[in-house]
Amino acid sequence: MMKKDAFSVDFSYLNKSEFDGVAHKLFEILADNMEKIAPTGNSREEDYKLWYNAVKEGIKKDIRQIVLIKVNDVIVGFFQYYVNTDTFMMEEIQIIPAFQGTEIFRRLYGFLIYTLREDIKYVEAYANKENYKSIGILEHLGLSKIGTNKNGNSFRFKGFYRDLIKWYEEKY
Repeated sequence: MMKKDAFSVDFSYLNKSEFDGVAHKLFEILADNMEKIAPTGNSREEDYKLWYNAVKEGIKKDIRQIVLIKVNDVIVGFFQYYVNTDTFMMEEIQIIPAFQGTEIFRRLYGFLIYTLREDIKYVEAYANKENYKSIGILEHLGLSKIGTNKNGNSFRFKGFYRDLIKWYEEKY
């Protein structure tokens, strides 16, 4: 684990035309993290195709935003989200294990607070029922379980965006 302030982290929005060039790297970060938490039983190639097609579709519709998380110009994670009407939908945050627990998550929200629309009222997210770390983080952010996804394998969470801002501001 890295010391809290022992490194500089940079956040940037992925230029959507460059998605194909980083897709494999982003998927590898995701797959390495998820195979321990919620293995699908598929091959990595099958999972990659499913993930790639879903993300690419969101990019085509200009719905999905991807924030790259870099340390020394090396991608160490990414965050996918979209905003619709009044809701900030957190789709996926993936950080390589060496940088988990290093305040990157909180720094990411500092970056987002200054780039997201001001009229957002709600925050929503899903967490796999086996991903206790993500469930704990979402609850720590003030989100509450409000149901499950269609497959029943993930909890759906919802909370107020102002509470997310408050959580960030309490630290900084």
